[in-house]
Amino acid sequence: MAIGLDLDQYQLKRRILLVFAPNRDDARYEEQHDYFRRTKDLLDQWRIVEFGIFEDGPSFAEQRAISREDSERARARFGLEKGAFRLCVLDLDGTEILSSSEPIPVEDVIEVIEAKAR
Repeated sequence: MAIGLDLDQYQLKRRILLVFAPNRDDARYEEQHDYFRRTKDLLDQWRIVEFGIFEDGPSFAEQRAISREDSERARARFGLEKGAFRLCVLDLDGTEILSSSEPIPVEDVIEVIEAKAR
């Protein structure tokens, strides 16, 4: 069962890492997801959750499925072109604090979060 993609429900509770890719087999997505797997404790400590938004195949918010329609709306909202990869980090207040067209180690994401908090 797919859920709606309501990013507002996370405000003031969790930071969101939106990972947009053509599909789960995309090398850039695999690299980014590997960074997440290796730093799970760090993600938990900073209250960060991962969303995978794909053109092809099932997308997810944390461990829950997202409908194809919601995936397409999210891709449009963040201006993703077909075949594009992007990592977007949303802070606790819902503002986008980082966007990258290349995978980024979680430690670098944390540095951006810490810099914003100062």
